[in-house]
Amino acid sequence: MYLVFAFLISAAVSAQATQPGTPASTTPAASQEDPHNADNYLEKQTALKGIDQARSEQQKDIRKLSVIVANYGSAVAGSDAELKKIKDLYEESSVLYYRQQYVKSREILNQAKTQTSELYKKFDDMYAKQTDELMIQCAKGVANLETTQTPGGGNSPEWSTVLILNQSRLRTAFGHVVIAQDLNREKRYDDAIDHYRLAKLFGIGLLRGLEEDPQKAKAIDDKYKIDLQDATGGRAASAPSK
Repeated sequence: MYLVFAFLISAAVSAQATQPGTPASTTPAASQEDPHNADNYLEKQTALKGIDQARSEQQKDIRKLSVIVANYGSAVAGSDAELKKIKDLYEESSVLYYRQQYVKSREILNQAKTQTSELYKKFDDMYAKQTDELMIQCAKGVANLETTQTPGGGNSPEWSTVLILNQSRLRTAFGHVVIAQDLNREKRYDDAIDHYRLAKLFGIGLLRGLEEDPQKAKAIDDKYKIDLQDATGGRAASAPSK
């Protein structure tokens, strides 16, 4: 009798489970809108991974580009507007970040990073052109020094010291240019700009060192004032005529 009763209960349960219209599951995990859904959780954890470092890097890029645009914005058409777009994207991402909407925040932050790289690339081309022109002047100046005889008819110790110093500056400057070109091939335009800046510093120092007349040396500083300030991360009040 007990076996028959158990059989009837089992059959009733099975029939209820197979009735049409009965939902397969009503647990929260089955709902895509559930914030605790496994897929949403994984997306959130992926977005969170490294987001603080990415935000910090973007902040540094915006500050660096702000200096570059202030100094050379007129040389790259539309750079002011592009920088503003990058800032706007970062601000939008930050609002979502503090709302703890990390997935969307990371997506917008990635958009800002892409546009940042594109703007760096435009300025990188400008830096490369400027630095190449400067290096040509430097190399010609050193070549002229190498073939110039001192007033006494020989090569004085002072002459040799000046020559060696400026040859060293020239090698160092070109070394930074080579590093910048290697970084460009890796699409690391922001790092390449740093080395173009250093190459400029050594190049300008070389041109100044070749001038014996203090007034001419000062004229070199005045001509490249914006480049000197930019190379150390500063903003120039205005660009000198070249």
